[in-house]
Amino acid sequence: MVNRLKLFKLNWRNKTADLVVRPRYSSKLMLVVAGLAGALLIVAGSAIYNHAMDMAGFDRVAAIHRQQALRDELQHLRNENKILRAGLADAQRAVQMDQTAYQQLGKSLRDSADQILKLRERVAFYQDIISPADNIAGPRIQALRIERLPGPGQYRYRLTLIQALKHQQTVYGRATLQVSGVDKSGHSAVLTFPGATGKPLVVNFKYFQELRGTIVLADGFTPQRVKVSVATGGRTLEQSYAWPKL
Repeated sequence: MVNRLKLFKLNWRNKTADLVVRPRYSSKLMLVVAGLAGALLIVAGSAIYNHAMDMAGFDRVAAIHRQQALRDELQHLRNENKILRAGLADAQRAVQMDQTAYQQLGKSLRDSADQILKLRERVAFYQDIISPADNIAGPRIQALRIERLPGPGQYRYRLTLIQALKHQQTVYGRATLQVSGVDKSGHSAVLTFPGATGKPLVVNFKYFQELRGTIVLADGFTPQRVKVSVATGGRTLEQSYAWPKL
């Protein structure tokens, strides 16, 4: 019994000797310590990163200069692009002006060609009066022109008569136009202008005369040819023309 009591006392002493008293720290002190540790980690990380970049051959100053050079080059390209756009706009305006000038020039050339053609026709007209190619004197049918009018079956004609070489005597007479074709029934038919109740085409000229009038075709009539007849004092002039495609 005594031995057990001694052993209990000995064990109690040993357990008392293992008791450790630890000091308590405030929360503010712990935050400061954590902040310092974080700052040290950031500085250490930055130092390690810079050291690694230096070890890899990275030159920060050269990189900054390169970046600035790229920015300068980009600005230069933008300025050059702006200049090129302005030049393109000027070129487009110049092309438009040239096109306008070419159009005006083309119109002037066409107008000149039309005037030349009219002058040639007029010269040929007077030449037929003064000195015809066949050198035959007397009245003749020089030309017949037909134009379509807005109304259905309505046309306008212009008949030109001349007297070649000799112009001492006046030519008197009557002129008629006979339009041959097919009526709406498919039969051949001839229409005479002016009709029996129309005003006659009086011929009276020394050098030339132009007769104008209107032709009104019957409904469904298809014209094919037109014959001009001019009766002048016992002599009749005749000339046949194909109906123009209008």
